[in-house]
Amino acid sequence: MFRLKQKHAPNKRDSSLPLIDGQKLLAEQSLLRGLVGSSGCALLFCWVWALISMVTGKVFPWFSIVIGMVIGMSMQRCGCGLDWRFPSAAMLIALTSSYLGNLLIGVLETGRYIDAEFTSVIAGLSGDTISNFFRYIISPIDHIYAFSAAALAAFFANRRLKRNEVLGVRKARRNAD
Repeated sequence: MFRLKQKHAPNKRDSSLPLIDGQKLLAEQSLLRGLVGSSGCALLFCWVWALISMVTGKVFPWFSIVIGMVIGMSMQRCGCGLDWRFPSAAMLIALTSSYLGNLLIGVLETGRYIDAEFTSVIAGLSGDTISNFFRYIISPIDHIYAFSAAALAAFFANRRLKRNEVLGVRKARRNAD
């Protein structure tokens, strides 16, 4: 009986979007490309983190979170993943790179302290050295930052789809079953 006047027309824009071929989107996934791209970014950013720490004389543990975000975004761009494998791989790479960055800083500091080459310090690493590194150098805050980086990498790892792309992938998966 008492109705307000409609101010806007119904949204017909969503129904006019063309349905995307879900098989093409599923075929674009590549775990290998995602692993290569995100590992390359991880190594590059670990090296940058170590160099910044050497120049400033300070260790910035929050840089591992930046590395985690970059790993997730590179996994998203290079891998174009839509399933659980891509966030899992990004988490593993981010967790590893967080500790690798700290190890790289330790290696560079040790080389500077004993006046040795980078390669000779790397060659002198052993299982005992690594266990002492995790026992005495890595603090609980480093673990917190490493797991935060892994969570961010997993969050950013999957490809973001539009509504019509989601519908196309859903239809392709339903037809495949």
